Amino acid sequence: MKIKLLITGGLGYIGSFTAKNYLEKTKTKSISIDNLSRGNNFAKKYSKNFKLDISKKKVLKIIQNHKIDTVLHLASLTCVRESIKKKEKYYKNYQSQIKFIKFLKKSSVRYFIFSSSQSIFEKNKIKSNLSPYSKNKIKIEKFLKKISSSKFKVIILRYPNVIGSDPKGELGEKNSKISRIVPLFYKNIIQKKRSYIFYNFKKKSFPKRNYMHVEDIANTNIKVIKSLKNFKKNFHIFNLNNKKQYSNIEIFFILSKLLKKNTHYTLKQINDKESMYQLHNSRLNISKYINFNLNYTDLKKILKSNLKWFEKIF
Repeated sequence: MKIKLLITGGLGYIGSFTAKNYLEKTKTKSISIDNLSRGNNFAKKYSKNFKLDISKKKVLKIIQNHKIDTVLHLASLTCVRESIKKKEKYYKNYQSQIKFIKFLKKSSVRYFIFSSSQSIFEKNKIKSNLSPYSKNKIKIEKFLKKISSSKFKVIILRYPNVIGSDPKGELGEKNSKISRIVPLFYKNIIQKKRSYIFYNFKKKSFPKRNYMHVEDIANTNIKVIKSLKNFKKNFHIFNLNNKKQYSNIEIFFILSKLLKKNTHYTLKQINDKESMYQLHNSRLNISKYINFNLNYTDLKKILKSNLKWFEKIF
């Protein structure tokens, strides 16, 4: 099955790794749509990018000209904490995504892969007090289920927390708009600044998350794309998981040891719209459809993969 692939957000963190993986495996560049609001020009060598907002009708012409039949949709604002502060900005982003999906329904696209999030969970259940970011993910999931069909098949991948870089330092995350946990800790540690670590004082516990290396996420994306014929139903949804949950303070201390630096931190109350414990177990297992094996399962190995990239950009 020959795929004509479009990646939205193809110059972003997950998008660039997925485009790189796709290029290595197929010797073909995917088409990307990325308005560079949070993507990076250094990733453009892995795909053919169109600098455009996905809500513009021009996307239909791009899809038609390149005979696109499969879309991996990664273009989105992606920060729970930012969405709490900038609710309206995230609502507009949600509207843009719905508009984009409606465009696709009128096009030649037959497979739509949507990147959702495990931030919707609290202890294996849908969280009652969701952040705007997580709430929008749920709304899009429901919309996609409603419009999926034999001519527009939908696969939803709920990602855990995505971290890591290319160990050789050739590619990684760079985002000046928001603060991600690992880059932020790294900068604070090497600059001898104090880090704020979120904590629930009432429950006396740190939030725990499941972490997957970005290369494993990208590899999973490509395996799904190359195995589309295995997904028979019109609508599929999966929770992607590594083996173990880790707390934010564990990440902080492991990174400190890797850098061999003294560290300083202060505990800060976590917002109740953020989950304390997301997803521990899942019946929505993607292993029935692809060979779901991970190259990175150890947190120390994942964090170590960042060092050369961070040395380059910070």
